[in-house]
Amino acid sequence: MDLVSNAGLLQACRQLVAERATMSNDVDWTLHLSAQLEAVRNATEDKFRGPDFQHDLWESEAISATGMGSVPTAGLWHDKAVVDALWAVRTLDPALDADARTDFLIDTWDTLIARIRQLKQRIPRLKMARVFAALQPACFTTLASRDALRKLAKAMQVGKPGDHEVWLHRRILERLDTVLADTPLLKGHDWPLTRMKLPWVLYSSLDVAPDKGDTVQPGDEPGATRLLPLPAARRRKGLLAIKGYFASILGMLQFAEGGCARTDFREHIRSVNPSLATGSINTQINALIAEWDAIRIDGDQVALTDRGRALLESGDPDEASDWLLTRILGFDNSVYFLKDGAVEQKALISMIQAVNPGWTTNFAPSSMIGWLRSLDLADVVENPSGQKFLTLTERGKEWRALINWVPESLAAPDVIEAPVVLDDAAIATTPRPLQRPGVAEIAAAFPEGLTFSSTLIAQLDASLWAHPRRHFAVLAGLSGSGKTQLAINYARALWQHETGNADDGMYVLPVQPGWHDPSAVLGYVNPLRTDTYVRTGLLDFLLNAVRDPDRPYTVILDEMNLSHPEQYLAPLLSAMETGGRIELHADADGGDEIPGRFNYPSNLLLIGTVNMDETTYGLSDKVLDRAAVLEFWDINVDAWPRWSQSKLAAEQVAAVRTVLRELAATLAPVRLHFGWRSIRDIVEYVEAAVAGGVIEFADAVDQAVYAKILPKLRGEDSPRLREAFNATRGVLNNHALAKSATKLQELLQELAATGTARFWR
Repeated sequence: MDLVSNAGLLQACRQLVAERATMSNDVDWTLHLSAQLEAVRNATEDKFRGPDFQHDLWESEAISATGMGSVPTAGLWHDKAVVDALWAVRTLDPALDADARTDFLIDTWDTLIARIRQLKQRIPRLKMARVFAALQPACFTTLASRDALRKLAKAMQVGKPGDHEVWLHRRILERLDTVLADTPLLKGHDWPLTRMKLPWVLYSSLDVAPDKGDTVQPGDEPGATRLLPLPAARRRKGLLAIKGYFASILGMLQFAEGGCARTDFREHIRSVNPSLATGSINTQINALIAEWDAIRIDGDQVALTDRGRALLESGDPDEASDWLLTRILGFDNSVYFLKDGAVEQKALISMIQAVNPGWTTNFAPSSMIGWLRSLDLADVVENPSGQKFLTLTERGKEWRALINWVPESLAAPDVIEAPVVLDDAAIATTPRPLQRPGVAEIAAAFPEGLTFSSTLIAQLDASLWAHPRRHFAVLAGLSGSGKTQLAINYARALWQHETGNADDGMYVLPVQPGWHDPSAVLGYVNPLRTDTYVRTGLLDFLLNAVRDPDRPYTVILDEMNLSHPEQYLAPLLSAMETGGRIELHADADGGDEIPGRFNYPSNLLLIGTVNMDETTYGLSDKVLDRAAVLEFWDINVDAWPRWSQSKLAAEQVAAVRTVLRELAATLAPVRLHFGWRSIRDIVEYVEAAVAGGVIEFADAVDQAVYAKILPKLRGEDSPRLREAFNATRGVLNNHALAKSATKLQELLQELAATGTARFWR
């Protein structure tokens, strides 16, 4: 339906009012709504303040059916401050202008929430919306669900992100007043009642789909809503275990309130938990985005979503109940398993583990139980023999009542992964075939400006997927030729159809010199606290891959030969070959929530980039036997995508392009040519120099070539090197690049005199 244009909104209302005119449940709704509003309007102050009237006011379903509004309110019926606030709303001066009335209602709404917190009660937001609608029917609709209210406001293109509920009601009603108040449509209808009811009727006609991020849908009764679950196969696979659990979530949201730079947000998380690796920090940020729907990233800025703002303002996990129950695999199952009473903790872990065949350890189920306890959904009780049982709290029972479906589990794979014992520490499993985009689709997902040939992308794809488990490729080539960008964009393309952030399926690991063992990659047991495991970002990523076996996870080892890969990757390389286990520690219960061991994930891809120079190591046979090596050295200078965007004049662009094309051709035979990074740096230097107005264009080109190309020239005397240097000197002389030509002449003289040449001497 078109709810944006006035004509479309009018047509939608005409159709819906006509359709519902004779529906029995709609007629009953009108009668009950009218009676409720009249009872509230006619109540004396003494009657209004009585607990019986307050009970009816809070618990009446005349405005909207209970739906998801199950938070108890008995403690509010007798509280003088609460009743005073509601009476003030009931007796609000009708002479107030619209803005003053809205300000008063917002202030009273927020004051009431603050008072309910002081009473240490949960915030019954849905019921509050019904109460305010009963007290001031001209200012509120029958849409009690905040999510439904926001969806309708978005469909009508009124309001803005972060709007208070009171404002959203007002904006929707004002739009209806503008379009409908004087139309023949309303003849024979009670306009005040129709005006209140229409927003829910319009919402119930909208396209509600989990694909669009909807978590709520219209309920069976007028005015009611209920949750809209995603299928199990499309949910996030479990919840990340975060130290401090819900308190940590609120702490991170507190820092991001009002917006902050992503780098500052990372540093805040690091300051709270200094032991976290950079990858673990990024994983926590991604969890706030995809697992909690609490923050969003706009460029380099972190901002709270409406849900994140509500979580922070209320400190109440109820604000996330719809998301967690409908979007996280295993969460609704965990609550549902406890519906009939207490369940022994080990049995519950097994029940949760069965939800996802990919959860081969108790890591994800234990994390889920930790969240149930942190969110006050479950308590642990212990019997006299020491057995631990979990049972739902009152809040847990209310969340259980929201689950109007039977929670799903992921189907077992078509091929049963029967473990075969190879030795005491290794288990081999049959790798599971993964669904992934085709090569053409992957190539099409690369952003404009990255002109990797489809052949190169196809070579990488074939190299990674030729073996059912050893998905390992090494990219060797010219520095600055885009090896890392090829790997990153290939990894993103694999996740182009997945919900959430495409970067969730990728981890970039910048390899550091001096990694002589796996601790930098897989973490280690803290020698001072042997019950604590010092985890790494890569380990968290690997565990995500283990518990989500149906999607590919790509690790990019950037400059992987700055250290010996066969040393720092030893456990991965061995397990990759056998399909066996990666051992972390000997604590069977999991040190610091880290499993002692896990099977090598057959959905793991490794892409390494290498540069071969005096600062790096060669690759050993142990690495080469498991990896496919791709070399790409040919650089097409003319294909650099940013020539057309240069700030230089057209003739200057042509001159720079010609110089670089000819230099690349002369240096390519000895593999001393340059990549697109160098082209970009040279062009940007020339642009800056010319814009400064002091350096002439020709001098700027000479200086840029001297600074970015010549320093890499080196080698031992040979006919091929002498020929390349002489040809390069000829190019420099032909284009009057005197400074660079002089330096090249010096290199030739040094080559003749000493048998070797290098820029630095």
